[in-house]
Amino acid sequence: MAILMQNISSKIKALRQQQGLSQRSLAEQAGISAASLSQLESGQSSPSVATLEKLADGLGIAIAAFFLETGEQKDIEIFDLNDRPMVTLNQGGQFIPLTALHHPIGFEPMLVQLDAGGSFEEGQYGIKSPHAFIWVRSGHVLLEYDNREYHLTEMQSLYYDARKQHNWRNTSDAPCELLMVRSR
Repeated sequence: MAILMQNISSKIKALRQQQGLSQRSLAEQAGISAASLSQLESGQSSPSVATLEKLADGLGIAIAAFFLETGEQKDIEIFDLNDRPMVTLNQGGQFIPLTALHHPIGFEPMLVQLDAGGSFEEGQYGIKSPHAFIWVRSGHVLLEYDNREYHLTEMQSLYYDARKQHNWRNTSDAPCELLMVRSR
């Protein structure tokens, strides 16, 4: 299920207003400029994944809240991966939020698929969430982390501090897939 960015713009605004926040206060909490937030909410620009993560941190929500509609609350949430929104990464690939919206949890899982030569973001970035876990489900990936590089292969995993500058890159000729779990 592909995501339309104009839907994201209205969702950002609705979530901000639900919490009674001004654009300036959310921008400060998220670490972005108020002008950038205004452009995002009006649909004049599209957010990067890093910007969405910063906005989710500022709102205290899972990044999936920008893409999923809340429905009836249930004790157990079962979903099919094919029914989850797929968000295209500008740098080659996509991510699929796996978060359950009805259960307040302290972690946020997502499936990241990087095309050959693709990356999560254009440059390195940090977010407020201190803990992150990655498991390489298939392929090879490079973690650029705090001026160091780490090469991971299929079936390897690692924990890292997501507040430090980092980025994920697929340096191989084949796609790779990562299970990413971040604290919230």
